[in-house]
Amino acid sequence: MEVGSLLGRIGLPAPIAELAARDWDAVVIGGGHNGLAAAAYLARADQSVLVLERRERLGGACTLEQPFEDERFLVSPCAYVVGLLDGLLIDELDLPGHGYRVTPADPNLWCPFQDGTSFAQFLDDERTAEHMRENGFTEDDIRGALAYEETFDRVRRLLRAGPAGDLWRGPSPSRERIEELLGDDELISIVFEEPIADTLARYVSDERLAHALFGQGIIGEWAGPRDPGTASVHLMHGMGEVEGHGGSWGFVEGGMGQVSFAIADVAREAGAILATGVPVARIVPGEGVELESGEVIRARTVISNADPKRVLEMLPADAIPADYRTRLEDWDVRSGVVKVNAALDKLPTFTAAGSVEPHRAMVTVTHGLEATQEAFEACKRGEPAIAWAELYFQTAYDQSVAPPGHHVMSAFAQYAPYELAEGDWDSRRGEIGERVLDLIATYAPDLRECVVETEMLGPPDIEERIGLTGGNIFQGETLPEQMWDRRLEPRTPVEGLYLCGAATHPAGSVIALNGRNAAMAVLEDAGVPAPVAG
Repeated sequence: MEVGSLLGRIGLPAPIAELAARDWDAVVIGGGHNGLAAAAYLARADQSVLVLERRERLGGACTLEQPFEDERFLVSPCAYVVGLLDGLLIDELDLPGHGYRVTPADPNLWCPFQDGTSFAQFLDDERTAEHMRENGFTEDDIRGALAYEETFDRVRRLLRAGPAGDLWRGPSPSRERIEELLGDDELISIVFEEPIADTLARYVSDERLAHALFGQGIIGEWAGPRDPGTASVHLMHGMGEVEGHGGSWGFVEGGMGQVSFAIADVAREAGAILATGVPVARIVPGEGVELESGEVIRARTVISNADPKRVLEMLPADAIPADYRTRLEDWDVRSGVVKVNAALDKLPTFTAAGSVEPHRAMVTVTHGLEATQEAFEACKRGEPAIAWAELYFQTAYDQSVAPPGHHVMSAFAQYAPYELAEGDWDSRRGEIGERVLDLIATYAPDLRECVVETEMLGPPDIEERIGLTGGNIFQGETLPEQMWDRRLEPRTPVEGLYLCGAATHPAGSVIALNGRNAAMAVLEDAGVPAPVAG
């Protein structure tokens, strides 16, 4: 039976004792999309592979759940749209042949303003320009907004399809090498230094455009739009393609969990064994892993999809060189992200919509750039302050994830810290969720009339449910201090241990190259030829 039809709840393929009786080439800790990708490539190279997922379903943060009373509502708890899933992996694993379908969002981004105007960024630049004219933007700002996006797209082409090839595949080059390839002080500053607010100010003067676009530089980060390095966050999120559209995002048919489920089907077809509800307690270097239930799974290689902090917890203290231990201990996993998922009986009405179909876009709502910077400063003091959110309406493209006539809305909001200065998440979760709804209702006043039920996840909830320390959905900051050659590599100094999770190069998000990169490192070190695509 296909993994998607089970929503990832595949259970045990055999009794634990039977799995423990075998010697495996590789055991993968964690059945998220990166762990599944690693398993698929290794199994295709005729390696015996066992994937152990602690939860009762596969997919990690990119899965499908039924959080509401009516189980016909399907929601991915943390991953909402796809934009960085690598084309090479899509082709090599034949994900379309395993049910993967994606529709680019168009407009890709829409932002309403309190004066009743809005900004829409369409896949067609001419449509974007026309919409901007209709909403009173000057010709200078129209040219500036288009030039702004072209600058980021230029960097994408240089680093992913330039003279050095695709720098996301395999080990990261050094910063010096990246600067050499960029060859331009502005581009170097965007990649390594600049606040997103400064980049925007160089291209546009209308503050509405700054309000509409700064969010792409803070999404998922412990940073505000005036903090250094946030321009690089927008770059990271624009480094992919969807159906030939660079820097764009799209909705996956059936929900984001179908990405993980398609990769899982490929892995199983290749011979990988997948098991859910099997938590790993310890990594035994050079031998395998020990389960929480006490059994030892013997494997020459262990590949961990867990975040670095959890890896530390699973390793014997004397197995880790001191400098590597320090690196993992210092790895920054702070998060101020709040996720709100909602079941709706109708779509909310955005008063600034005009001729645009806003629900077909990724919708940005905000109190403004300066208010968002102030909200981040409050978050650092332990105070929740919701000033920015991005909204996704899967049912605007795909009715399969809700009952007939109903809809789902997912919100990615900032900021609320893991540790609150006053009270705790159990006592304040509902209040913080209401703040997110208040922000949305600023632009869609009938929102609460549409909501049937909500699910609110703060950083501690994401940590507990998904297993991501600190609630960081990217397994750590993606600011320049933890990107490129400062991101973790698949190879570790611990005997037989590799990493494949989002903390590794190239980055967090639903990319899956992390899993491929890890598998290729394992095969290279073992002297095993890489699998042939197809």
